[in-house]
Amino acid sequence: MSESNGSPADASAAEVGVRLRAARAKIGMTRRQLAAASGASERYLALLEAGTGNPTLAVLALLAGALDIAVADLIPMGGERGQSRAEAASMLRRLPESRLRSAIEWMASPRGIDTLRGERIVLVGLRGAGKSSLGSALAERLGLPFLEMSREVEAAYGGEMRLLIELGGQSALRQYEHEAWEAILARYSAVVIATPGGIVADPILYDRVLASAHSVWLEASPEDHMQRVMAQGDFRPMASNRSAMDDLKAILDARSADYARAEARLNTSAQDFAATCDKLQEIARSIIR
Repeated sequence: MSESNGSPADASAAEVGVRLRAARAKIGMTRRQLAAASGASERYLALLEAGTGNPTLAVLALLAGALDIAVADLIPMGGERGQSRAEAASMLRRLPESRLRSAIEWMASPRGIDTLRGERIVLVGLRGAGKSSLGSALAERLGLPFLEMSREVEAAYGGEMRLLIELGGQSALRQYEHEAWEAILARYSAVVIATPGGIVADPILYDRVLASAHSVWLEASPEDHMQRVMAQGDFRPMASNRSAMDDLKAILDARSADYARAEARLNTSAQDFAATCDKLQEIARSIIR
């Protein structure tokens, strides 16, 4: 990266680079995949992410479309004055039109969001943290049903998640995930749910998840994440990437702040499976009281 002279333009370019890297990592998209989806060259994307490129509004629009985010989300503070306003504006931009009116009415209401979580327990975290295996074991111990949200999405779509993303893109994935979550809420007041690692890439859905279920972040060391994903015979989203560990760490860095919003967290690398199950059961019982 070239040395910056400290000008506002340099600072803005650097911020665009940070936002672009974070948005790409949050959904687990490689630079090559983003280049293919947006039509921009990998070399140009590398310059943008390093803060040395000179993006036009047209280029930012193409990149935002490929990432399924608003153009403003790639601009420092979204063009807003003040961090809180910027965050609020970003959330409103992502709301579907059908929910925008209710959001406006909620902001004018003293009631606040619905925090009735019942006995729903949702597990969040990166792939390989143990959400499926630990979630299934926890559900059995508590005598509750166990659901994998990805399976619910696939059942509603009638095909694999991979095909849904390839054919419909991120916007279609988000639509099916929203519908799947609302269907789960309608059917179950007590359940253990394993969520996709990338759920944090949709802040509106993630806020809804945290408001309507008790949440636990299952975290692990990058090495354990990598080993477990490989043991599953599936190396997405790091397939055909020589810098797989670097990509995994970048994804984890981009998502950790959102995962940390969960009510509780448990390091699944700190002890064996049985001991981890015991700890998770203790956490679950404490947060659903």
